[in-house]
Amino acid sequence: MAEEKIKSAKLRALISSLVFSVILMIFPVASGVIVVMNGMDAIQSYWMQGVFMMLSIVVPIIYIWITKIEPFQIGFTGMEKGSIKTVLYFIPIIAAKIGFLFYGINNDIHTIMSLLFFTIAIGLSEELYFRGIILRKLRDCFTIKQTVIISSVLFAAVHASQAFSGTGLIMVTLTIINAFIFGIVASEIVMLTKSIFSVMVWHTLYDFINWISLVSGTIEVILIIIQSIILVTYAYYLWTKLPLET
Repeated sequence: MAEEKIKSAKLRALISSLVFSVILMIFPVASGVIVVMNGMDAIQSYWMQGVFMMLSIVVPIIYIWITKIEPFQIGFTGMEKGSIKTVLYFIPIIAAKIGFLFYGINNDIHTIMSLLFFTIAIGLSEELYFRGIILRKLRDCFTIKQTVIISSVLFAAVHASQAFSGTGLIMVTLTIINAFIFGIVASEIVMLTKSIFSVMVWHTLYDFINWISLVSGTIEVILIIIQSIILVTYAYYLWTKLPLET
């Protein structure tokens, strides 16, 4: 009987996490459709998609209010003492992205402002959903490492929504793989620091640099490979620091 209850609880956690993932995915897909149908330019597109991602935050806010979850339970708290040293002072995630800034950036103020709003909206919403609500739901029923993997798979699956924007198959595949690696690292950081704030900042800056960087061609491919190697190595290191729980 106890085993059946555990299995049932795990299934509910998985279904609930999947529902939240699908809800979040609806917003970028809907905004993408509106952008295409109205023939919006790039800047208008960033503002529109940013607004929709901000609106998506309403769902977890209502959920938190109804269930009376305390802020610290979903990572809205300071970082645990000593955890910054454990995550190597976040140096690997800085090193992974810094190279993209050395090959020029878009300096159009209108583009920069729209992208800043857009990426802040993404950083806040996606982290609240995945490293806040979903991570907590899964952690109630799974081990830490199982939670990290499952939440990252869902995070990667949501990024498949890019297929609806007309992005090519290869780019969609690379985006999904990159999102999975990103999800692993972000989840590990939250598990080790007990705080969601650092990954919100990282997520925002990561996307913002991606969009404003002018690097392209072979250099871009090389930088992406270097970035991936650094993040995979960092993910493995953080994995070894996660508590051994059953």
